[in-house]
Amino acid sequence: MKKKIFMPLSVMGLACLVSFCPNCENCECEKEPVAFMIQNENEEEMLSASKAAFLLEANSGEVLFSKDELKHLPVASMTKIATLAVIYDALANNEIKMDDKVLVSANASGMGGSQAFLDMNSEYSVADLIKSIVIASANDSCVAMAEKLYGSETQFVNKMNDLARKLGCENTNFKNCTGLPAIGAYSCAKDMAVIYQYIMKSPHYGDFNKTWMYDLTHPSGRITGLTNTNKLVRFYNGCDGGKTGFTTEAGHCITVTSTRGDLKPIAVIIGAANSKTRFAEASKLMNYTFDNYENKLLIDAAKPIGQIKVNGAVENKHKVYPAQNYYKLLKKGGAENPEIVINMPKDVSAPINGKIGEILVDNNTVDIIIGDIKKQNYFEILQKIAKKYKI
Repeated sequence: MKKKIFMPLSVMGLACLVSFCPNCENCECEKEPVAFMIQNENEEEMLSASKAAFLLEANSGEVLFSKDELKHLPVASMTKIATLAVIYDALANNEIKMDDKVLVSANASGMGGSQAFLDMNSEYSVADLIKSIVIASANDSCVAMAEKLYGSETQFVNKMNDLARKLGCENTNFKNCTGLPAIGAYSCAKDMAVIYQYIMKSPHYGDFNKTWMYDLTHPSGRITGLTNTNKLVRFYNGCDGGKTGFTTEAGHCITVTSTRGDLKPIAVIIGAANSKTRFAEASKLMNYTFDNYENKLLIDAAKPIGQIKVNGAVENKHKVYPAQNYYKLLKKGGAENPEIVINMPKDVSAPINGKIGEILVDNNTVDIIIGDIKKQNYFEILQKIAKKYKI
């Protein structure tokens, strides 16, 4: 069976406002908002003055721009993208819960750099610590979570590197969970985008990303005001998450994403000369995506693609679904409509659960899945016979 799908999409244009800090050298704050415009960019003009840059459209997986994307570079607090990935995995695996309490050690509370100023030997919720990491890039909260989960920062960092290898990030080596300067620590622009794309799949990814400011109330009653280091959350239309970073060695860095319609670019900038430049270059990359591309949802995982006969089940017919969405990234105004071919059997036998066929599109495959269908038991067979013959 062959099926063609056409999905129209309109994408809005954009002008953005961002802020920067002209005074800070060793922090991730921007004290005085300064507005400036980013003009629409042509593909030939997608140049970057930073050490490395990468642009990935997350829904389709298409790479739209790269500059030295595999170069080994320090990435400062963007390291926390992997820190959050390990924490989110622990939540998904029920190793911890959001309301669990975390005892803050002297080691954790003594972390330098960006911090939430946690009270030593006090307990905080997992939710509060994650929130302070996402918003304020808190080093003390990172180490407290690392010790809570795996007993030490060293063991936690092993999990970070294991995850990086699992995702195919072979140009990454973490030495700590904070991004503070460490000999032998590096990543690259492409790997940062891949790991960020991974955490976007977590159900907890969007919990705190858009929070601009909040007050962390410590167990002692003391209050620390925290402000989001990702200024694009406030000043860029559609920005829904990101992670900044800065050390003297790494320069100014950012990994950031935004959403408009079915487009979701992830922009990575490493080694910008200043905070203004990292925000401007990241904005330029995302502008380029929105101004020049559209995504077509060719395969919708929420919609059944048909029914299949299931022999031996209570019900004869059952709906089947694509295992995931499939997007096709096209230049605006493009008329390409790829052919979609569905390959699956006419019938299957119970019990069955999972993959039963494939959808072929663009030389890629999307699995066709069916829910957990049990084989009918003896009592159910008798009921069916009685119903059929009105016994």
